[in-house]
Amino acid sequence: MQNQVDNLSLNSRNSGLCSIGMCNCAVAVGLILILSFCFGGCSSAPKHVVEARQVAESAYEIQKPVMVRTFKNDDRPDWTKQTVFEDGGKIHFTGAFLKGSDYSVTVRCANAEAVKVAVQSISNFIRTEFSGYAQGSNSGSGGIDRYVSDGVAIMADNIHVQGIRQKELYYEELFSAGSMDSVFNVWVCLEMSMADYLKAKADVIRGLQDKFETEGRIEAKKKAEDLLEELKKGVGDGTRQT
Repeated sequence: MQNQVDNLSLNSRNSGLCSIGMCNCAVAVGLILILSFCFGGCSSAPKHVVEARQVAESAYEIQKPVMVRTFKNDDRPDWTKQTVFEDGGKIHFTGAFLKGSDYSVTVRCANAEAVKVAVQSISNFIRTEFSGYAQGSNSGSGGIDRYVSDGVAIMADNIHVQGIRQKELYYEELFSAGSMDSVFNVWVCLEMSMADYLKAKADVIRGLQDKFETEGRIEAKKKAEDLLEELKKGVGDGTRQT
């Protein structure tokens, strides 16, 4: 019985010593790493310091981000690298959604992003053309944004019935080690004929024209009329206006 007590006591002391030893070991490793940086440039550093520095450098190399892809070795389709472009007499809009957990939902999200690109393309055109006409005393309340927001919102709701359609889809399925499941990267390319694209612009401008007339903004209304005439010519002769 006494032997069992002695053994238990000895084991307890050994366990305590092991715990203390582990703590001391961790502290020692930390000190070695600090010394490795302190004496990193000194060729006469002790061997154990040099070895510790090598361990630290190896750990850094393991954790350092790895370059996976650049534009030079990116084998994705060219259209995935362009937001808005023209080809074959049509205008195209690209949207993407990355790391989606569900394929079909990710496709819908990428499609929504492409539609957003189309809407932004038209709204940017309107803002550029009218920024000099709708500022005046209203610059403090948003300027041209006050006029185009409603028209652009209506156009965004109706853009699917204005000839826009999905042309291309590209996806990547990746296995995520963190979630132990697949995730999806999806790119969608939508296209519109140039005539439909110009018509979408014209629809917004007509709405602006009515607002300018109601508010008595003669110069801005004349600008809207001139733009509508240009857009009509573009539709008629195939002129590419973006």
